[in-house]
Amino acid sequence: MPRMEVPLDGAGGDNGLFWFPSSIDPKTYRRSYSRTGHYDGIQRPTFDVITRHKVRRVLFNGNAATGVEFFSRNGDTRPVTVKANKEVIIAAGAVHTPQILQLSGIGPKPLLDEAGIPILLDIPGVGQNFQDHAYLSVGYEWGKNGSGPKGPEVPANGDPWSVAAPNLGAWIGLPTMTADRFEEIAARYEAQDPAAFLPADTHPTVVAGYAAFQRLHAKLLRSKNTNMMWLPLMGGAGGIVMSMHVVSHGTINVDPADPEAEPVVDYRALSNPTDLDVMVEEIEFMRRYMDSPDFAAYEPRETSPGRNVTGEALRRWIREQYIPTNFHPIATAAKKPLEMGGVVGEDLVVHGTERLRVVDGSIMPMLPGANTQQTVYMLAEKAVDLIKSRQ
Repeated sequence: MPRMEVPLDGAGGDNGLFWFPSSIDPKTYRRSYSRTGHYDGIQRPTFDVITRHKVRRVLFNGNAATGVEFFSRNGDTRPVTVKANKEVIIAAGAVHTPQILQLSGIGPKPLLDEAGIPILLDIPGVGQNFQDHAYLSVGYEWGKNGSGPKGPEVPANGDPWSVAAPNLGAWIGLPTMTADRFEEIAARYEAQDPAAFLPADTHPTVVAGYAAFQRLHAKLLRSKNTNMMWLPLMGGAGGIVMSMHVVSHGTINVDPADPEAEPVVDYRALSNPTDLDVMVEEIEFMRRYMDSPDFAAYEPRETSPGRNVTGEALRRWIREQYIPTNFHPIATAAKKPLEMGGVVGEDLVVHGTERLRVVDGSIMPMLPGANTQQTVYMLAEKAVDLIKSRQ
């Protein structure tokens, strides 16, 4: 792979090619996740999981959270109230945490006014700063020796020589993708007006937070050891290219016409042209990789978009094929100062409130260059320490 190395440290050190683990028990082939790690087998009189119910709002006495109101999704929508002796802790994820806060009167004042929700606290950053990993697929076939294995066929038919193939990947910085153009892309992004590609009504505090993000991201674009692209190498030809850091920020807000319905998720995908610039370089890197001499005997052939698709035609194809989510949503209740569009502080308490914390991926202010799973587990464990230290 051009200019790529195999780092000795595959756990947060230099970028390169390395094997990554799956959250699967190698003996039982059962996935390892929050339920098996934290729910199953726990017998506590103070611990209950209630399914098929949805929180309507957090209850307050002044600015102090005192409980929650929720209802059944089985047809009986009469409210049920639970009082909190110590704290209310929200872990509804980056999609529903901002909705709960907004339904509770915490969020951007113009939105709450439009939705007819009484305002407790005007916090403009609630539901803003939304980010997710984005990707698309570049199609290839082998001209000789058949099409090669597909998807589940690789692990299902593995042997000691190929068992690691489905979990081999490349994490690639922009200077590695394009030594000739990375500075041009970074400089053009750095020179943007921070408000230029945000929604027209974005609050000045949210713009200030994006300006700080922009300064940091420009440095990341110039860094060889910042993962701008993930290229899974799963034993077949071609595959997906994933953007690990996007600069087009979206929103997740209540629907003013029906606030208790599912929230309105707006990715605002490719609204900032820098994301398109980076994706072009990711595809061109994939093409150079498939042109490697080691593959020549297999005659790789690009089927989608096709090797003749370049320039503006390639950018148009990206716009048509771009998938803005890998189900890694973050940042809609970001841990930042209030004056920078933040929602929670260092203690994860919602700004201006008492006894109300957020402990899910919505507090992450920017994407990690990897799956968000481990980061969410880490911040939840840290939240436990913070909560216990206050009791």
